[in-house]
Amino acid sequence: MTAGPPGAVRRDSLDDVRASGSFAAAFAADAAETNRRRLRVLLPVMTALHVLHVIHFRVPEGAAAAMTAAALRWRHALVAMHATMVPIALLLTLFVWRARRPALVRLTGPLAATVYLVHGAICTGLDQLVVANVTAYVGYCFGIAVVIYLGVREIALVYGLGAVALIASVSAVQHSSDARAATIPNCVTLTFMSACVAALVYAARRRDVEQRRTIERQGSELARLNADLELRVRDQVSEIVARATEVERLNAQLQAQVRERSTELSLALARIGRSRDDDGTLREGSLLGDRFTIGRCIGEGGMGAVYAGVDRTSGARVAIKVIQATSARHLDAMHRFLREAGSTAKVTHPAVVKMLHVDVSDDGLLFQAQELVDGEALSRFLRTPWTPGAAARLMALLFDALATAHAQGVVHRDVKPENLMLTHASPGLKLLDFGIAKLYDAVSAGGPGTSVGTVLGTPAYMAPEQIEACDGITDRADVYACGVLLFRLLCARLPFEASRATEMFSRHLLDAAPDVRSLRPAIPEEIALVVAACLEKAPAARPSAAELAARLAVIADALGAGPVESLRASASLSLEPTMTSTRV
Repeated sequence: MTAGPPGAVRRDSLDDVRASGSFAAAFAADAAETNRRRLRVLLPVMTALHVLHVIHFRVPEGAAAAMTAAALRWRHALVAMHATMVPIALLLTLFVWRARRPALVRLTGPLAATVYLVHGAICTGLDQLVVANVTAYVGYCFGIAVVIYLGVREIALVYGLGAVALIASVSAVQHSSDARAATIPNCVTLTFMSACVAALVYAARRRDVEQRRTIERQGSELARLNADLELRVRDQVSEIVARATEVERLNAQLQAQVRERSTELSLALARIGRSRDDDGTLREGSLLGDRFTIGRCIGEGGMGAVYAGVDRTSGARVAIKVIQATSARHLDAMHRFLREAGSTAKVTHPAVVKMLHVDVSDDGLLFQAQELVDGEALSRFLRTPWTPGAAARLMALLFDALATAHAQGVVHRDVKPENLMLTHASPGLKLLDFGIAKLYDAVSAGGPGTSVGTVLGTPAYMAPEQIEACDGITDRADVYACGVLLFRLLCARLPFEASRATEMFSRHLLDAAPDVRSLRPAIPEEIALVVAACLEKAPAARPSAAELAARLAVIADALGAGPVESLRASASLSLEPTMTSTRV
């Protein structure tokens, strides 16, 4: 065993006993350690008391003549007794401090109890020389019962030796048969009662240790269960994260494939300009691109049509835009059509319609497949003003979707009610038609359909910089259009009204936007400030879409507005499957 401080070595030994798993062994180790700690304090005190007793009972010179023979014998005997106890107490102290092995430590309590109970019995016998009382023995009996923890067998042994020592001491010293007859039965009774007290104290201590150990065991079990739960949660979270990462990877691959296919098709447009003998209408049930089953036509235009369909690969319902080039003007629109596919594929947001595929059929039809949105255009819900909370909640989601597009370098440039679909499904809104979206890096490079001097957009929602020139358009143009839309939601009218496009352009360029509170005084100031900020003439003076999304979300929360998908609950219109965009 490694040398070291006795206490440290002892504690290691007791820990070994406790680790054995036996409650009896663990309790014995705890009781032995408690006895040892107490004896380390009490034995030095008892040594000092023995010395004091020697001094107190020592017969002063010249006082012996005044004492009776019995009293003199009594005092000399007590002095000898306590003088003998001084080295015994010192040896016990040394033994308590130096004991290392568990068996020796467990012996310290019973050994000290036996020594002092026998000492008390002898002192009581010596007291019989002058007075027939048992005070010393009673004190030691009950003191040992309270101070030192003894097992049942140890109690029987210690108190049995004490009773024998008392009977022998009293019988040897007390010559009066009547006094012996009165003292010895009382001493036996006191011994039995003290033994009972010692047993009760021991049982109480055992019950306390058992309860403590149960609590510790339950705590350990709870800690283990918590650790297992945390491990399972971490495993599940790791699995979810891994699956989400895989989904993101596959989504990124899909977007990359759409963009790559858009580029390839742009190079092939020169070969697609041939005319068709038929009217270009697709039959319901026919197969397009060996993948999409054509359903009913849900929209038509001068250049093609929009069909509901089914993706045979995934079984999902889709919307299919089909376009055919028959002139140079149509070819220019086809370039714009391809840019829509590339731009939409770059934007991943729940409120932005998802682009799935773009391709050219064997007979020269250019088509793109998008998710089919079940909803109705926002333009159906603008006849009456919206509550400020509902308007703030809807626009917060729209700004958040635009912020995602802007982060990818994509400006929508045609935000208006007809390009927004309200749905029952979360998140409740879909932003459609990136057909005239423009990448920032394409502004300087130019490209088909975006030449300088071409005005793209809807006059009622166009920013001043869109009206003046096509180049140099930034994401703040979308912010301006959203400001017009928010004004219309709150007031059920546009901020600028005109009968002709040229008059509308002039008002956007020159007139200051009215304050929404001049039409609806009850509108909160925070929302009015947002509208005013969005309708600033200078693009640099308008906040970003991300900043406006955060501001409006806070306002909607403060006004107690529910999620966007719950806004249509107040409308009586039924929800029918509608194409992502029916314009071609």
